[in-house]
Amino acid sequence: MARWKNTLVVIAVAVVALLAFMVAYWSLHSMHPAREFEVNSRDTAHAKVLIATQGSAFKDSVVAGVVAHLKPRAVYVKVVDVSVLPQVHEMDWDAIVVIHTWEMDKPQPDARRFVSGVQDPRKVVVLSTSGKGTLKMDGVDAISAASEMIDVSKHVAEIDARLDALLDKQSP
Repeated sequence: MARWKNTLVVIAVAVVALLAFMVAYWSLHSMHPAREFEVNSRDTAHAKVLIATQGSAFKDSVVAGVVAHLKPRAVYVKVVDVSVLPQVHEMDWDAIVVIHTWEMDKPQPDARRFVSGVQDPRKVVVLSTSGKGTLKMDGVDAISAASEMIDVSKHVAEIDARLDALLDKQSP
């Protein structure tokens, strides 16, 4: 009888430890809603850029870097959560940046649906984050990242270069 009791205690401890690990992992790695904000005036800007993102320290830092790059160019920038993408009209924007994560080997559903339905994929810049930084969405020239804070400036520079190429084509 003591042997069964010990076995049950070991199983119970293992289950509790597994649940604790899952909760800790989820709380550390899950995305929170992104803070919505606008930069520069829509009326005086020569270009409009939408950034749809998810909230995390890495993604927030990338967004801050991209916004800092665009602000002096008098570009209207609107930052929204990726969950808003179903309401976005592609034609309203000169460039669209989508920053999303892969969870359980799938891209964020709103980001995936938006990117797969876009009419002009050349004006969409996608940064896909995953554990190893190797997954990216099909059908678009995406950047992949592992959400390492040390790589923020590298990924900001990649997005900035793509946005500059898009926006410079549209400058008068």
